[in-house]
Amino acid sequence: MRQAYRRIFRYIPRYKVPLLVGALCVVTSRLLMVYAPRLLGRALNELKAGGSAAVDQAIQTGWSFLAVSVASGLFAYGMRRSLVGASRRAARDLQRDLFAHVERLPARFFDGARTGDLIARLTSDVEAVRFSLGPGLMYVAGTLILFPTAVWSMADLSGSLTLAALGPLLAIIILVRVLGPGIMRQTRAVQDRIGGLSARAQESFAGARVVRAYATETVEGSAFENENANLVRETLGLARTRSLLTGGLHVLGGGAQIVVLWYGGSQVIAGTMGLGYLATFMLYVSMLIWPMISVGWVVSAFQRSAAAMERIDEIFDKQPEPSVTREPAAELERVRGHLAFERLTFRHPGAASDALRDVTFEIPPGSTLGLVGPVGSGKSTLLSLLTREYDPPGSAVRLDGHDITSIPLATLRAAFAVVPQDAFLFSTTIHENLAYAVAGELSPSLARDTLSLAGLDEDLDSLPRGLDTVVGERGLQLSGGQKQRVTIARALLREAPILLLDDCLSAVDTQTEARILEGLRTAMRRRTAIVVAHRLSTVRHADQIVVLDAGEVAESGTHEELVAAGGWYARTYAQQRIEAELEGLA
Repeated sequence: MRQAYRRIFRYIPRYKVPLLVGALCVVTSRLLMVYAPRLLGRALNELKAGGSAAVDQAIQTGWSFLAVSVASGLFAYGMRRSLVGASRRAARDLQRDLFAHVERLPARFFDGARTGDLIARLTSDVEAVRFSLGPGLMYVAGTLILFPTAVWSMADLSGSLTLAALGPLLAIIILVRVLGPGIMRQTRAVQDRIGGLSARAQESFAGARVVRAYATETVEGSAFENENANLVRETLGLARTRSLLTGGLHVLGGGAQIVVLWYGGSQVIAGTMGLGYLATFMLYVSMLIWPMISVGWVVSAFQRSAAAMERIDEIFDKQPEPSVTREPAAELERVRGHLAFERLTFRHPGAASDALRDVTFEIPPGSTLGLVGPVGSGKSTLLSLLTREYDPPGSAVRLDGHDITSIPLATLRAAFAVVPQDAFLFSTTIHENLAYAVAGELSPSLARDTLSLAGLDEDLDSLPRGLDTVVGERGLQLSGGQKQRVTIARALLREAPILLLDDCLSAVDTQTEARILEGLRTAMRRRTAIVVAHRLSTVRHADQIVVLDAGEVAESGTHEELVAAGGWYARTYAQQRIEAELEGLA
């Protein structure tokens, strides 16, 4: 708990000026608030004395009371504006830092993370923290000023009546101590349930087409209902505990007023206390009830924010990708694109066996390598090691003679243009998706020329708004082949010296593939390229072809050499040729 509080407050010192202004407003507003009842009590006593002079004096005191109340309200406005404004900016900084940290986390983090839960931590959890930084601190500071000064003023009027009134009020501390830990536990459970519900909804919406294709709307609805029921159960449990706290606070506050009215009223009847002083005393008790009640709200807010900050800190505690993991290499002024794999063996974290074993080959600058093999043979894993989604061991992977783990990540990744196996597009226009790869403006003519190299020029004319067609979330408005070709064009626009194509033509037919490959050969003349493919016709013109099988290099050579060797490549190529001919006959 204390650790969570320290972490929450680390964002506060960034806004010293508004916090100091807010603190000054808190002190001034609360002192004026405590002073105002004394003026009202004095005016009542003056009225009771009778006579025109006393009435005039009471009117002047009344005007003073009004002026003090207005001034207190203005300072309260300044307090709220300064402190709540600072909390909003601190929450903005927290969200920015959290987002930036997540962006720097390694691929293995996202392998097990749920997008919906991450969004919940970035939104609802940050908002819970903001409440404690703004309104929470404001009420705590106000109570710390108001309570002692009001009690001092009450004691100045009647020590015995003050002691009688404080009994029920101080019982609030016991109530908070009893119920506070339960609120903390239940709040954390609610925050976790919110993340789970968000994750379930996000996955269901993102997979809407799959849900419809399998007619599993009822199943998804039932799963969402279960998550929602769990959230409601946890929320109701928290609401019951909070209700006990809030209800107890109201009961104890009302009890304090009854004590004052009974005991103070008896003193007024006995003539030992003036009616004006009793009215002043009642105002002070009423003034203290809200801070006491707000204690429950503040405790609840801090409990929730502590639980939320624990969830946020779980993300901050994850270590980001190191820029380099070896002795930094000399700055690469110009990447030539020479790649070398030397006895590369790699196992995914938590896996039972190696994904790659003793892989050794080189790719000369400006040449094209075809990388093929059965499903699960390690092709995509090898590409992910090149861009350091996972760090390769030792000095097994080198770029232009440098161990890639010694090259700063920004420099390394700037050398690659990647077309992933899972074609991903942002939910904006085709033009803006292409512009993502370039610095500055992307002219429509260059965009169209690049799409022509990727074989999408004919399809582009049939789209409703051409380049300005909105592709929808993850490109759902486009076919699989169209999405792949847009991602190819995006990679070509990057103009990086090394191009990585991970089975990016699987969703197009053979005729379209031939047209795209012709454009790619033009675009790849000055680049080093690795083309991962399931369809072997995709790589037949590559300068070198490597066949991976169970993570090992099973064959290597040119297309003609591998066909002549009669191994896996030759058998698969022959089988695919027959399948293509049969499709042509159909």
